[in-house]
Amino acid sequence: MRGKIRRIVSVLLLAGLLGVLCSGCTESQKQEETETETSEVELEIWTFFDMNTPETHYQDLWDTLAEEYGYSIDVKFYSTQQIKDKLRIALACNELPDVFLVWGGRYPDYLFDAGACVPVQDYLESADFRFRDQYIQTYTDGNNYIIPCLVEAYAVNYCNTELMEEMGLTVPETWEDLVALVEQVNAYNEANGTDYAAIETGVKDSWLGELLYCMIVNRMDPYAYDRLSSGESDFSEEVYADAAEKIRELVDMGAFPDDYMETGEVEAVENFIDGEAVLFPHQSTIVFYLMENMGEDAFEMVQFPCCAKEFDADYAAYLMDINHTLTPGLCISSQTEYQDEAAELCLEFAQRVNEINVTEYGYLNMTEEDLEPASDLALPVRQFRRMIEESQKVTAYWYAELSRENGENWRNLTKKLFAGEVEVSEFIERGSDYLKFDE
Repeated sequence: MRGKIRRIVSVLLLAGLLGVLCSGCTESQKQEETETETSEVELEIWTFFDMNTPETHYQDLWDTLAEEYGYSIDVKFYSTQQIKDKLRIALACNELPDVFLVWGGRYPDYLFDAGACVPVQDYLESADFRFRDQYIQTYTDGNNYIIPCLVEAYAVNYCNTELMEEMGLTVPETWEDLVALVEQVNAYNEANGTDYAAIETGVKDSWLGELLYCMIVNRMDPYAYDRLSSGESDFSEEVYADAAEKIRELVDMGAFPDDYMETGEVEAVENFIDGEAVLFPHQSTIVFYLMENMGEDAFEMVQFPCCAKEFDADYAAYLMDINHTLTPGLCISSQTEYQDEAAELCLEFAQRVNEINVTEYGYLNMTEEDLEPASDLALPVRQFRRMIEESQKVTAYWYAELSRENGENWRNLTKKLFAGEVEVSEFIERGSDYLKFDE
């Protein structure tokens, strides 16, 4: 009898305990559901802020949008090289942020191929504004992965107007003009005990030297790259060796700073700002950074001179697009919990940034919205807009079209050309191995 009573009590206690546990589970589930319904959207965003963006609206706008949307947004800013390194590591560790900025060209291919980014074409289609077609080219798989928000970038040549006047120089339009300018700068330095550089560059990071080489090729024959990339011709064509010879000629003449092989891009920009060089081949995106640090009248934006044997009066109308194929912008991680919210936020960011860039700074309009640029644009910006308006041929920047491995090998090879570590014949032979645009 006692055993039976004990069994009954045990059953009742167990039932009570299960009831409490189940009740706890129910309350816990209700609490989790409530927290999910009321939880704040949290987004981590990786971007960069450097000399490629005017003023601080690329930073400030995230704070404004976070307040308007009621989101918790953690924005982390990195240098261009830092974010490239961090994205590769984060992909390998499956720790990409919710939103991250990428460059154009072939650079972000590895992210798309890995399925790390959300296709955004449906979001682009449903937005209450439209990007112009040239800014939303699809990837090879037919998807769009980038919401454009960075300004366009073209290869240009900056001229320090004060040094030009001081030395009695004029903007070079031919290769002979450029050689004469280098000789005049050298003569001025010898007579005055100065050490100005005719052409500022920094080859430590490889890309400025490679940019200059590509600019010279484009100034000799703006259609050479088209033939090379399509397979119509190869790197043995005479124009490529001639351009390499011109690089070596500039080196031998002392056209560059003494420490150009140990100078990186950032240092080269600062050197030009400090008035240490007459010319500076770079990209158009740094124009506002230069104006902020030098003044609006301290320099002009022109095109690198014609380098062909016969002068082409239209040389300045042949542009080289730095971010060819895919425009830089924002990507959304395929692992984010807030895909729709991130897309809506990025589109709003892109629309507002574009409006600021066009109406206040005179950049090109990336959307089909009716936006008027400011009427009091500085001379370098007016010069840039005129280049775009009068352009006849836009060529891709080579590096933007190469796979990552071939691109890095190609850049390292051009660095060796500047250093004199390879002869022109070896440069051409090895360059053929890397300049493969169909990989």
